[in-house]
Amino acid sequence: MVDPESNGRANHQNGDDSGLPPEDDDLVVTFTGVSARPNEDGTIDLVIGTNRGDIRAILHPREGQDGAVIFIGGGRELKGPADGIYEEVARELTARGVTSLRLGQRRPEVFIEAVADVLAGISFMRGIGAARLALVGHSSNGAVAIKSAAFSPHVTAVASLSGQTFGAQDVAEIAPRRLLVVHGREDDVLPYTDAERIYEWAGEPKELILYPDADHRLVAAKTELRDKLESWLVQAVGPADSADPPSEAR
Repeated sequence: MVDPESNGRANHQNGDDSGLPPEDDDLVVTFTGVSARPNEDGTIDLVIGTNRGDIRAILHPREGQDGAVIFIGGGRELKGPADGIYEEVARELTARGVTSLRLGQRRPEVFIEAVADVLAGISFMRGIGAARLALVGHSSNGAVAIKSAAFSPHVTAVASLSGQTFGAQDVAEIAPRRLLVVHGREDDVLPYTDAERIYEWAGEPKELILYPDADHRLVAAKTELRDKLESWLVQAVGPADSADPPSEAR
């Protein structure tokens, strides 16, 4: 089943339909160019050219800070689950000193290609000055975020929303970086036990939140999730003077 808001799938593919996790040496990404178009609201529409194809993205820039967030996927408009939570949180983060990138995908149904897109996004953000990066992914992109973090020491935090276990087997490699695992107990696409398993596999520091009335899209928990993501991401990559006090894991 495809979730149109995730721009990804609860998938079990690596491009050859073998059902096996991707091989590390398959993830070779090089830039061929970047085109940018500024918008009136301060965001910048990007097309990131790579040897694997063009990736569409939307940048929410904040100058003078080195912390940044990459929101992976998010449907055709890159707005994210829960009726556009990526777009909303990105705007709030800009006001709090954090640059963010809403990153599209060339082939969201192929796990290894989605990871390659994130690695390209990380390289781009590093190129514009980001030193500390957090990754946020929904559905299959939760596992994409986890897998991508295993390849990059510049990732300091990962959030998996309604994520799948396939592709998340390397989650222990994230430690001692931060991990947030979120799921709805009413998810009928990926069971909330997937989140419990990912949390069990992971090392500290880690946090698990299960919303009792939320399904795969997490709409029922939007307000709580938006507030949680904003504060958690600011703690992870925001300026020191804007960070909220750490919250207790649930």
